[in-house]
Amino acid sequence: MRFMAENSLVLGMALMAISIGCLFIFAIRFGSAFFAVYRDNFVDTVDKGFQDVLIYFDASQIFVVTLGLTVLVVPIIYWLLGPYAAVGALVLVGGAPSFILRSMKKVRSDKFIELLPHALVSLSSSLRAGLNFVKAFEQVAKNQPEPIASEFAQVLVEYRVGQDLNDSLEALALRIDREELVLMNSGVKISREVGGNLADTLEILARTLREIAEARGKVNAVTAMGRAQAIVAVGLPVGIGIMFAVVDPNAMIMLFTTKLGYIWLGVMGSMMLCAMVMIKKIVNVDI
Repeated sequence: MRFMAENSLVLGMALMAISIGCLFIFAIRFGSAFFAVYRDNFVDTVDKGFQDVLIYFDASQIFVVTLGLTVLVVPIIYWLLGPYAAVGALVLVGGAPSFILRSMKKVRSDKFIELLPHALVSLSSSLRAGLNFVKAFEQVAKNQPEPIASEFAQVLVEYRVGQDLNDSLEALALRIDREELVLMNSGVKISREVGGNLADTLEILARTLREIAEARGKVNAVTAMGRAQAIVAVGLPVGIGIMFAVVDPNAMIMLFTTKLGYIWLGVMGSMMLCAMVMIKKIVNVDI
């Protein structure tokens, strides 16, 4: 009996070791596949962001830097502030490149649209002077400030290597991602294919874009108070929570350690989210 019990124990331990080994191998393979998918998505997203702002850089190097920062920063945050702060730091570090590139694209697009009416007037003047569209486009690329100059130069580079001009203009519209470029491309395409005075079309478009920019400026001035209220609605509860955490940390820690505290955090977060969505709906006016 004792021999059988010992054999059963050995057999059980062997089966447990095999099960743990299989689980470990499965975890490694699943983790490797997940890591490869995340890496590819990260590199594709960052590479697309670089293309949108015309920055020629290897996106895989950004992935290596981000991974290194994650390995360095997250354990330190975990040791100093705990697991919740570590998860927040992981999200911030991982999403920082995409957020920075989106911000760069927005700033660049806003500046491009601000300068576009003047560029269209210059393009119209060059056409009236007798230049064809490509030569006039080249003059604008040489004489206009950034980002007009680099974006128009990119269109010319794509055209000179054999790409159709309409396709190059469509790529420009995708990089800037603003409806003003759709209007410009439509006017240029119709005038070049159907006929008509392209110089007059561009002047009318430039005047229209100036009027749209003026209307948007007035709307932004009127809705500035609403945007300030959104900032206060989100920032004030957080600021008060931090102040109470400093004054009475024993009371505030209950929000993060008890079920009732989790419920109240969920209620407060939902109310703040609803306030942000409602205010955004009110202050965002389509023109």
